[in-house]
Amino acid sequence: MNKTAIIFPGIGYTCKRPLLSYTASMAGEHGYTVIRLDYGEDIHSLKCRDASAMEAVADKGVERALSVLEKQDLSECGDILMISKSVGTVIAVRTAQKLGIADKTRHFMITPIPATLPCIAGTDCVFVSGTGDPYITADEVRRAAAENPDKVLRLFEGCNHSLEQEGHTLANLHNLEVVVRLLEQQLR
Repeated sequence: MNKTAIIFPGIGYTCKRPLLSYTASMAGEHGYTVIRLDYGEDIHSLKCRDASAMEAVADKGVERALSVLEKQDLSECGDILMISKSVGTVIAVRTAQKLGIADKTRHFMITPIPATLPCIAGTDCVFVSGTGDPYITADEVRRAAAENPDKVLRLFEGCNHSLEQEGHTLANLHNLEVVVRLLEQQLR
C-alpha cells in the first residue's frame, strides 16, 4: 500500500521548524513518502494575522499546494496523511476537498486556527493545541475539544502557538516529544 504524508506549514512556521520537521521524520520512519510544502516567502513572512488576512493566505496557500499536489498521483495512495500547522490546517482540509481525496485523507492538526474549527467535526482528523495560543482563545480550544472529544489528542495548558512556554526549555522539548509520540500512535 502506497503511503504519503503531506506537510502543510503555517505562516513563518516552515517545514524545517521542530513540530513539522520531527513529525515528518516520524512519518518517513513509518514508510510514508513525505511531501513538504512551501507556500512562498510572501506567505511565510506575513505579519498581519487578522481574519481577512488569514482567509487570503488560506486561499493563496490552497492554490500553491494544488500546483504541487496535482502533479502527484495521489489516487494510487492507500493512505494519505496531512500533517498541518496553524493556517496550514485550513489549507490542508480545503486542498483535500479540491483534489477530491477528502474521503481518503487523515489529518494530524497542530495548533489549528479559528477558521479550522468548523471543519473538525466532518473531517477524519485529530488535533493538538495550546491554551495560551495568541491566535485562538483558550475558550475556543476547550470548546472544540469538548465538542469533538474523539478528535482532541492533547491540550497543552498555557502553551503558545508553538506549544511552548517562555523560560521552560525542557518542558518545551517534552511537548515536542509528546506531539511526535501522538503522531506515532496514529501511524500504527
